Amino acid sequence: MEAKISIIIPVYNREKTINKTLNSVLQQTFVDYEVIIIDDGSTDTTLKIIEEICSKDSRFSYLHQRNSGVATARNRGLSVSKGKYITFLDSDDFYENTFLMKMFNEINKNDDDICYCGSYRVTPKQKKKKKTKFLLNNLLQKYLLDTVFICTNAWMIKKDFLKKNGIVFLEGVSWGEDIEFFCEVLAATNKVSCVEEYLINYTAEFDNNNLSSYSTEKIDQDFKSIQRILKKKGMDRKDLKTALLNYRLSALITYRLCMAIENGTSENEMLEYYENYKKYIWVFSFNNGWRSLKLNYYKIKLFIKIKKLK
Repeated sequence: MEAKISIIIPVYNREKTINKTLNSVLQQTFVDYEVIIIDDGSTDTTLKIIEEICSKDSRFSYLHQRNSGVATARNRGLSVSKGKYITFLDSDDFYENTFLMKMFNEINKNDDDICYCGSYRVTPKQKKKKKTKFLLNNLLQKYLLDTVFICTNAWMIKKDFLKKNGIVFLEGVSWGEDIEFFCEVLAATNKVSCVEEYLINYTAEFDNNNLSSYSTEKIDQDFKSIQRILKKKGMDRKDLKTALLNYRLSALITYRLCMAIENGTSENEMLEYYENYKKYIWVFSFNNGWRSLKLNYYKIKLFIKIKKLK
């Protein structure tokens, strides 16, 4: 008998966290699932830990591949999955015990294509609910505006829906593939449900090996990702373009430049990026409530800092 849910877990060098991630699956109150772990060429003891757990529970299996990136790993998991529904779990994150049960009951109740829930943001010092609204109408726009925050792990998706629409993760890119994937998902259906609870724990790391948020190069990748999203099917609506260009892209560039200054990026590099992207920064919008006010505050803060550099 095929499992009702396929949990796809890409992993790379996560010997310190993978046990906690997999144990959170084992502790689920819903038991009719399969776990597909894709080891993306780990060089630490991650694979050994995975092999041990898989040997003890037939619901767990793993595939090993040469390091190819998270998108390739997730797509490989999708290709071999057998469950009616798909969910993803990152290898440093973990479930609340009732995640599978509550999500399955909700999505299965009305035969919806997708279901989502809220998330906790976990740091070494605290576990805090990530602010979000639980909405169903015009969800894609709200997702782009961050009014509804849905992390990668907080979705459950009908596999036949993905197959019918040919939706997979874009491979060969190092940034933004998850946002692009879920934009495609949301643009392709209105059959959406949600569980108005916080059932996912996603880990926010802050150490010397995880400074991607501060990299100015990520601005280039953000820009390319937004341009790809704009070209996708169903993204030609005016409200979606406005959300992408007037809020999301502007926010990504502004916040990254502010963080880059705080983390000692050279003056020449800062000025170069500011000049290249300033026309995307200085788009004022107040259509997103307090988020717009916060963004515009940071734009002014950035302007003052840039002026001091010149």
